[in-house]
Amino acid sequence: MTCWSRDERRRFLRSAMSSASTAARPLAVVVFSGGLDSTVLAAHYRETHRLLLISFDYGQRHGRRELAAAREVAEHLRAEHHTITVTGLAPLLTGCSLTDRTQDVPTLVPTEPALRSITIPNRNAFIADMAVAIAMARRAEVVALGVHRTHQGYPMPDAAPDFFAAYREAMRLSCRGFHLPRIETPFLDMLKEDVVAYGRRLNAPMDKSWTCYLDGPVQCGICLACLTRRQAFSLSGVPDPTVYEGSNETSDLRPA
Repeated sequence: MTCWSRDERRRFLRSAMSSASTAARPLAVVVFSGGLDSTVLAAHYRETHRLLLISFDYGQRHGRRELAAAREVAEHLRAEHHTITVTGLAPLLTGCSLTDRTQDVPTLVPTEPALRSITIPNRNAFIADMAVAIAMARRAEVVALGVHRTHQGYPMPDAAPDFFAAYREAMRLSCRGFHLPRIETPFLDMLKEDVVAYGRRLNAPMDKSWTCYLDGPVQCGICLACLTRRQAFSLSGVPDPTVYEGSNETSDLRPA
């Protein structure tokens, strides 16, 4: 018979109680790219839920680095993580620079044509549909997406409040007779700098996240995604841990 010391018994009991507490928590299915917003979103739900992080490989040109970041963040959070592969979509999503290799990823100036170039039509709708299906099967309490507003409002139509209001109603109808998860967008009224500041309070592993639309060894710093990341850290007052291309130092970009 093994004789444990008092400290060993205490550690064992604390571990057992923690495991039991975690098992009793409801499940949250988090739409999880491995980017900044979804990393903070996962840390947010980790406080109250068990996590099921769902990433999507739809042939995005930055997919290799983005999905590697997703795996690293999931491991850090000790969360269940799965990647759904739908790469057959990419050749059909022509005209979007994130999936159409004949298009250049826009940099530096967020013009209307540039924003259209990085918009994947109806992306939030189709990934939310898959997340809801998983949540129904797993009887999850919540499906969560990390969408937020910008200083220009909601330039992506499927990231706007009216879209999610309509989507919730559509899911209520499509799930009739089955388990219906709540669809939550807790950052919808927040700016990206607010998300960064909240991530710092949560101790979210934002340094492990990947935002860049390119697939380089480090984040480029000049694509529209990198610009919004840099500005968010700058406006939040949180030091940016990201190493950008062309510099061995982190960058703190103040918008003009």
